[in-house]
Amino acid sequence: MIRLADVVHGRNNNFHLLRLIAASAVLYSHSFPLVTGDKHTEPLRAAYGCTFGSIAVDLFFLISGMLVTMSLIRRSSALDFAKARFFRIWPALTVAVLLATLVLGPSFTTVPMTAYFSSKETARYLVFNLSLFKGVAYVLPGVFATNPWPYAINGSLWTLPSEVRCYVALLVTWMLLSRLNQVGRLNWAIGGMWIALFTWFTWSLRHATLEDSPARLWLMFCSGAALYVFRERIALSGRWLVALVAVVAVAAGHDLVFGIAYTLVLPYAMLCAAYLPRGRILEYNRLGDYSYGVYIYAYPVQQSLMNLWPTLGPVALFGCAMCCTLVLAILSWHFIEKPATGFARRKPKTPAALVPSMNDT
Repeated sequence: MIRLADVVHGRNNNFHLLRLIAASAVLYSHSFPLVTGDKHTEPLRAAYGCTFGSIAVDLFFLISGMLVTMSLIRRSSALDFAKARFFRIWPALTVAVLLATLVLGPSFTTVPMTAYFSSKETARYLVFNLSLFKGVAYVLPGVFATNPWPYAINGSLWTLPSEVRCYVALLVTWMLLSRLNQVGRLNWAIGGMWIALFTWFTWSLRHATLEDSPARLWLMFCSGAALYVFRERIALSGRWLVALVAVVAVAAGHDLVFGIAYTLVLPYAMLCAAYLPRGRILEYNRLGDYSYGVYIYAYPVQQSLMNLWPTLGPVALFGCAMCCTLVLAILSWHFIEKPATGFARRKPKTPAALVPSMNDT
């Protein structure tokens, strides 16, 4: 039986592939409301209170929580951590927002160019989506006004401010413990936060669906962080996974029980999918991490296709949009994201005059 601690620091895992599948699931889920104008047409929503897209977002936050916590602990530097997070999110996001504002918007707007560029909505779209600190903006003047789901330019961006807030909360917790010389108790801090968030989440399910719980994303990120700090105690087993999935299936008839079972089992399922499959599937890692590009470009691509070909059905929209979006994601990874993350890892060179010689030590 494999312990998480034995494999978590290696590179032979399936996280790149899992994230791409998750980003594709978000694209698939969005295909239904963007075609019909009705969010309830998504296949899973009515039956389970969640969608393929919301499950995918949960996976994103789980993976992020675990890997980002590992990154912070291994770096042991608030500045290096903040720099790494900035260069992973903002360079690619900046290009996507500028393309939407300066290329897509003028191409599809129904208002004059002077009105488009002088509109407060255009400025708001730029400022909010480039900063993320006040949430995101969805509307550009006159763009996609006649689509079945009108005006929304990029509905996927709503999760990014939440993810940044999770980064900040983790970093602040680590810094406070550092000041108190208690970094070794980070596992207790994360464990305590998980208990509080799980309690809040369980209570919220009495009044909201699984997808609408305000505690959901915080809990998923914290669950990912907990997986890493308690890695020595976690064993990975395909048999255990099958048994746990069976429990979730049995609980599907009761909303509250299903929500709790799903939330407890998904982190373990993510770990098993990431670390247990071996062989040729690991070769995907050589290609790159295209998931972020798929995530930030899919929605505007789908809206553009619906504007140009309004007769597309959900499956056809998914197929066409996936092909177009993947091209943009590949370009984003190789020309923006990969160079940016490489720059974030680069250490400043120490001037030769300041490097002590053997005689100085």
